[in-house]
Amino acid sequence: MTYGLGVDLGTTWTAAAVRRGDAVEVLRLGGRRPEIPSVVYLPTGGPVLVGEPAARRGEEDPGRLAREFKRRVGDPVPLLVGGSPYPAHALLARQIEHVLAVATAAEQGPPGSVVLTCPANWGPYKRDLLEQAARLADAPRVVLRSEPEAAAVSYAASEHMAAGDVVAVYDLGGGTFDAAVLRRTAAGFQLLGTPEGIEQLGGADFDEAVFDHVTRLLPPDRLTGDDAELLPALTRLRRDCVDAKEALSFDTEVMIPVALPGLHTRVRLTRREFEEMIAPALQETVRALGRALRSAGVAPEQLRVILLAGGSSRIPLAGALVGEAFGRPVVVDPDPEHSIALGAARLTGSLPAPAPAAPTRNAPTSAAPTPAASAQGASHPAASAPGAPPRGLRAQPPRTQAVPGQTVSAQSAPPTPGTTAGAPRASAAPATVPVVSPRPLTSPSPPVPPTEPATPVSSSPQRPPAGPSSSLPSPPPSAASTPSPPPSAASAPSIQPSPASVPSTPPSPASVPSPPSSLPRSGGTPATQPLAMGRATPAEATEALPGGPGAQQRRRRSRILVAAAAVLLIAVAVPVTVRLLRDDGGRAGAQSPPAVSASAPACGFTEDFAGTTVDSAWERNRADLPIAVSGGTAELDAPDGTDIFQSNITAPMLLRPVAGDFVLETTVEVSPAVFYQAAGLLLWNGPTSYVRIERGFGGGSGTISFEYRDGGPHQRVHGPLPNQNPIKTEATRMVLRMVRSGGRVVGSWRPIDKPGFAELGNVPMTLPQTVRVGVSALNRAQFGAKPIPFQARFERIAVTC
Repeated sequence: MTYGLGVDLGTTWTAAAVRRGDAVEVLRLGGRRPEIPSVVYLPTGGPVLVGEPAARRGEEDPGRLAREFKRRVGDPVPLLVGGSPYPAHALLARQIEHVLAVATAAEQGPPGSVVLTCPANWGPYKRDLLEQAARLADAPRVVLRSEPEAAAVSYAASEHMAAGDVVAVYDLGGGTFDAAVLRRTAAGFQLLGTPEGIEQLGGADFDEAVFDHVTRLLPPDRLTGDDAELLPALTRLRRDCVDAKEALSFDTEVMIPVALPGLHTRVRLTRREFEEMIAPALQETVRALGRALRSAGVAPEQLRVILLAGGSSRIPLAGALVGEAFGRPVVVDPDPEHSIALGAARLTGSLPAPAPAAPTRNAPTSAAPTPAASAQGASHPAASAPGAPPRGLRAQPPRTQAVPGQTVSAQSAPPTPGTTAGAPRASAAPATVPVVSPRPLTSPSPPVPPTEPATPVSSSPQRPPAGPSSSLPSPPPSAASTPSPPPSAASAPSIQPSPASVPSTPPSPASVPSPPSSLPRSGGTPATQPLAMGRATPAEATEALPGGPGAQQRRRRSRILVAAAAVLLIAVAVPVTVRLLRDDGGRAGAQSPPAVSASAPACGFTEDFAGTTVDSAWERNRADLPIAVSGGTAELDAPDGTDIFQSNITAPMLLRPVAGDFVLETTVEVSPAVFYQAAGLLLWNGPTSYVRIERGFGGGSGTISFEYRDGGPHQRVHGPLPNQNPIKTEATRMVLRMVRSGGRVVGSWRPIDKPGFAELGNVPMTLPQTVRVGVSALNRAQFGAKPIPFQARFERIAVTC
């Protein structure tokens, strides 16, 4: 099966992902981790080593280890490795070649298409060098995409984004920083303004700062000398400094071991000391993001979210500074090492089919194949094995590069929806089109034109088919796994029911994929004896039956009896139906809700936030706080200090009264970053009687909390702190559920991309017949946490009885 390959060539780490049909997953490149170090070891003899083996050999012979060469792309001065000069893009070719070899072995064949990512502020010259590196590695059908674009595509695949939503990407990687602003469109993402970047700033510089801090505390004479063990020992110390930096994202202090010739000790490093080292550099990244917003003409309040991508974005100070500067929700990518590769793999689904003829010369970023590849390209997308050694640089036809600017355009026209990347297309598309959707493979196929005219609606009155009404709203589909749409009436396979399966009341023509061949369509020629639907006695069928006058009299008496029975049936059915509709909404066999007084609220409602204001049926305890409603979502702002605990009842709430037993659900998107920020469902009976289910933050990670108070002290079935039985999760978009059944309340939750709910607990509650239910948001910085803005987005709130 043809697959797509997305590759993130990072300064310090290289990651890859593959797309097979609708499924996208990380490709395991290394033995210990899916990603590999971006290092190349060039021995005096033998094969070139890449990744983990290169890092091991480099510890013993650092002079032959090349690292951080992505930063040197475009530098006319080559890198000296083992005394020999190497251009940076030639070393990148070795990385690409290794990734292609691993993918080919794992997937039992070369990829059909490859997307490489690069910094958004790379100009035509550097992009051309990256394309040259891909050609040196014999990569088939390579297209370049910017790293912020791939990060946004990966985010949109797991989080619901409406057309028009604007997201800012703060991409802090190992060696470079990128800031870009993108708008979600129906076709994908549009780059707004000019991206900003700092090419010589990233996690590698923070590693160097930690290494410098440690070595300044050591005796200078131990850091120099002719000891053969000194250089390998310093290499190991540098690696331990990198581990210490990463540990400080989750801990407040670390001890760094030092093992040099004649010196064995440990150096203590606290998070505060580390943040003081890197704060000036992080302030520069915040200013760069501000410049990107100004270039795009986007105010911070217009942003849906600021997405932190790249491995170094996990540093807590980065998210705190960005949130404080712009006052918008900050989402830390739960998988920053792989998100760009996953987004790049998704983008392979938007690439056009390979042309059978020679490649066009004006493709902005796709690499032109080598002459050998061109000869084979008509029969196979991958012309040569990626495992072959790099060849010398070859002259290439001139190409027009896509310079980062106003609009991100697809490098070539996307395939028609419903076709695969490898299928030929019927017609060409415009030369410049928006970036394709991050979920191109889950788009519905276009309807097949009907082979025969649709059945016209009969003039006879017909009841709609049984089942749920098509007008009922449904929750938004998951971005990670969009279900396939049902087939259209024209394209669905013909269904041949037996006579016993034909319903007495025909469904509407739109709901019948294809009528049985034995039944006539309205206005068509009957294939067999006509069957009149919706009439008591079809006259046409009566006249066609054989028989004498006696038979006609019997049929006339039968018609009279049938008519009388129909009148009697209507007289009985109408009052019963009206009563059922009034008492139980027309649900046959449903249990009646508990009796309530005439003034009690009706049970059951669905709020989809379809307008621009909050419905007047909602009760707001904080009229002073704005609630933004747009695009099917409501955003609650929680000021610092707001809480629902003991005497501090200041959190914004959105509530409605409900009587009796119920099931309450909501879809919430939230990214709390400090203790204690949280948002979720709320059953409210007063300051001493309530139930909370929230996505919060505690103990350095995201949590799901289930807390309540029933007249006594505040109880935590699952709290946010490590000693409170927390449910840990990195999901930022999820469905929360609360069920009241008599005197008990059950809580459960699920990530948006998971089908089943996980129960949180079942607690007893002393509650009156009518309570208020809804949502709330909390923002109370504690334990020395720095207050930062906090918002929560609710897409749907529904109550059923």
